[in-house]
Amino acid sequence: MTDWERRLALDPSAAVPLYYQLRERLRAVIRDCEPDTMIPAEKDLMVYAGVSRATARRAIGDLVQEGLLVARQGSGTYTAPQAVAPELGSRPVGFTETMARLGRKPTTRLLKAHLQQAGSDAAAALGVREDQEIVFVERLRLLDGVPCMLESAHLPVELVPGILDEDLTGSLYDLLRTKYGLTPASGRETIGAVNADYRLAELLRVPMAAALLATARSTCTESGIALEYTIRHARGDLTVFSVELNDPNNALMGQ
Repeated sequence: MTDWERRLALDPSAAVPLYYQLRERLRAVIRDCEPDTMIPAEKDLMVYAGVSRATARRAIGDLVQEGLLVARQGSGTYTAPQAVAPELGSRPVGFTETMARLGRKPTTRLLKAHLQQAGSDAAAALGVREDQEIVFVERLRLLDGVPCMLESAHLPVELVPGILDEDLTGSLYDLLRTKYGLTPASGRETIGAVNADYRLAELLRVPMAAALLATARSTCTESGIALEYTIRHARGDLTVFSVELNDPNNALMGQ
């Protein structure tokens, strides 16, 4: 059991601010904790460290923003769950397949599924006109029951007739393969960082402006037919990306 009182004792005479001392001591303790370990409440941290509520809250807030802690409304603050690590530089793989391979339990909540105009980004990725109708599917992906990723897929309507009548809570790649004979064989994925807006924060259960990983994936079939354009917003505390550096096709190898 963690001796929080001993490990969080601060030095008021030090030149380093108290919130900084508390944050770094918490960081050190977190490294020794299992994922999903509940940390003491703010009022207890105030006692252990001899600090004000504002100081305790600032230290915790910094670590939440870094993805080391997760604040769960009505429950408390926990060390981050074990992150999943999809591999980049290999064949396109879906969320369901990746999680199953890692022994995790993926589930999906369908939020939207309809036809809409492609717009500029999807049109460029799919090789269609901006005003042309495409299939849009928005899904919330959960990992062991915890919201992990918001996924927005765009598909050419002529390739997937009747797809809106199908069950879209399973693997989209499996559905494309088994019903339509379409398999993503190659593609491109770009990764960036964004801050959660109100809707993303609510859906992913993170604070407003929390750091998220944003990816945009375009895939095509073996014959070169554009198959999908998918945007993902993933919680930084639940997702990391692994890159195989010995792949000569990986962009990192050329830098």
